[in-house]
Amino acid sequence: MNGLADISFRTKRLLLGKRTVRRTQVFCVGTAKSGTHSIASMFSRNVRTGHEKEALESIDAFFRWHEGRMTEREYRDWLVARDGEMALEIDSSWFHGLIVDLLASEFPNARFVLTIRDCYSWLNSEFKRVLHTPSQQPERVKMRAFVYNGSAATYAPEEQVLKEIGLYPVDNYLVRWAAHNEKVLAVVLADFAGLPRGTVQLEQAHAYRNPVQREIIRELDAEFLERKVERYCRPLMGRFFPEIGTLGDVKRF
Repeated sequence: MNGLADISFRTKRLLLGKRTVRRTQVFCVGTAKSGTHSIASMFSRNVRTGHEKEALESIDAFFRWHEGRMTEREYRDWLVARDGEMALEIDSSWFHGLIVDLLASEFPNARFVLTIRDCYSWLNSEFKRVLHTPSQQPERVKMRAFVYNGSAATYAPEEQVLKEIGLYPVDNYLVRWAAHNEKVLAVVLADFAGLPRGTVQLEQAHAYRNPVQREIIRELDAEFLERKVERYCRPLMGRFFPEIGTLGDVKRF
């Protein structure tokens, strides 16, 4: 049945145009390093999918709005125009979490998927991501500083290793982890993408593995780290990862 439906859909899209016909519209809105890349890869067989498409243009438009060089209405119109141009069925990006309220308002029929990773594994992976890509486009550097409140970087004695290798303090990361996930949960959360199982490529479930092997999180003072997790992350950790009480409960990254 799914095979016939897929053939019918592809025929319809061929006749009417790929920008006109979509079988679904899904925004993946998880944090960076939570599986947004994998979501795009898993739905790549017969689905128009993208991971951080037009990222630099999206960052530029966001800051034009955030800095008052574009009105909110103009920014909303830009988001709608971007969507119409790409016509993605799976549009996956951590960036969407910053504007999930606008997306939910402008695309009321869309579905939203939140990928969430325990704060310990996420923090360690985010450390690795920054170390693996230390020099990037100015737009990405600016966005990273904005997201992690880079102007407020005060390091405790227990985390001097982070300062030495060019990472932000633990507070800056864990505050963002909690704020991002809490915002998405408060705005909208959908469980299913509405796509047939045949479109999912399970072999892509971990599509991007960071080559950096250094487990920086284990170089931090253990008691210091646990205090930070208790302060910022415990409510969400208890809700989604009740089996993880401390870093020692994380079996593998």
